Amino acid sequence: MERVDRLRREFSPSHTSTFGWRVSATLFCLAFVLCAVAVLAARLHNFDISSLLLGVALATFCVVAFFLSRFLSEAREQERRAASALDTMETSLLESEERFRQMADNIQEIFWMIDAENKKTLYVNSAYETITGRSRAAFNDNPLSYEEIIHPDDREQVLLKLEAATQSGDFDERFRIVLPSGEERWVWVRGFPVRDDQGKIRRLVGTALDITTQKHAEEEVARNLSLAESAWSEADALRKATLALTEDLRMDSVLDTLLQSLLELVPYESAQILLLESDSHLFVAREAPRPDAAKQAVKYPSTLNATDFPLLQRVAANQSGLVLSDTKQEEEWRPLKGLGPLRSWLCVPLVASQHTLGLLSLGHSAPDSFTHEHLRLAKSLAIPAAAAIQNARLYECAKIYGAELEKRTSDLQEAHSALQRFQSGRLS
Repeated sequence: MERVDRLRREFSPSHTSTFGWRVSATLFCLAFVLCAVAVLAARLHNFDISSLLLGVALATFCVVAFFLSRFLSEAREQERRAASALDTMETSLLESEERFRQMADNIQEIFWMIDAENKKTLYVNSAYETITGRSRAAFNDNPLSYEEIIHPDDREQVLLKLEAATQSGDFDERFRIVLPSGEERWVWVRGFPVRDDQGKIRRLVGTALDITTQKHAEEEVARNLSLAESAWSEADALRKATLALTEDLRMDSVLDTLLQSLLELVPYESAQILLLESDSHLFVAREAPRPDAAKQAVKYPSTLNATDFPLLQRVAANQSGLVLSDTKQEEEWRPLKGLGPLRSWLCVPLVASQHTLGLLSLGHSAPDSFTHEHLRLAKSLAIPAAAAIQNARLYECAKIYGAELEKRTSDLQEAHSALQRFQSGRLS
């Protein structure tokens, strides 16, 4: 449009007529000079200058009139062609601008244009209002208001990259923006330079695409992948623990393996495996005390009554796990002797064939050390552990019965041998 305005000024009627009057004045001056020269020459040679002067004047004015008419005719023709060309150019530019605006206003991406020198916004399309929730009219008052849209944590980095883009021309960033409502969105902004004839970057133009949905999808995929990896690791740990619990049927080996496998799943500081002797009496079958508790050398009974510990009795009776984030906030909490002060506590039952065999008691000196996820993992491990403990008990019973059977078989064989010797002695 600037080019059209410039051409209109150059070929306007006022400009053309001014130029024509200048040419006409020049020709009249030339005619006057020729007349003066003719008069001077006639006087110097004593000629009758009246006829000569008249002829020169007529010839001069004829020449002036001829050139002036030709000039005015060509000027009018040139003005007509220029006006036609300007109308065509203006129509083409208006159509081009209209197509550009239609395209820019009907795309989902923000189309933006900023001045490379002062970073002020020159143009944004209507998608700016849809994505950012702000009016385009705000740029009229503050062309740098786009800086306030960028998330505070991303703003410094993005503005530094934008400053560098005014020199290199390359801008490709993904960052967060903040809507007036406080909602956060992710945008992908790309830009490229517009250079002048000397190669200097004058403007940056580009697009901004709302990628919030894509970003959330990527985060969801990453979260699901993390959960899948965690589930795989958990399943692998439980598989190894189950195999380890079934490799050796001796009770000592089963209990030691149980504590070691449990430590890989739940970060405890102290642990006890409590096995039931009767409905309310428990004995400490195995323990992993805290390091500072071991130094205290506190003597405690190897058996305890569940009625003195309401929480233990509740877990054994209900056959459900329990986790305490802070024992100081639990009225029914009773300290377990020999393990020192516990702030976090987790307990799960060992159930096999619908019978409670015992309890797993885990402790930590810091509050909020155990979560419901830890409780779930402990309960998952308690299932094969209870089966292993039951098998170990059966194995021990089988060993006892086998030893008794072997002893009785040996006694029977000795009796049989004695009877044979007695019968042989009578026959002889």
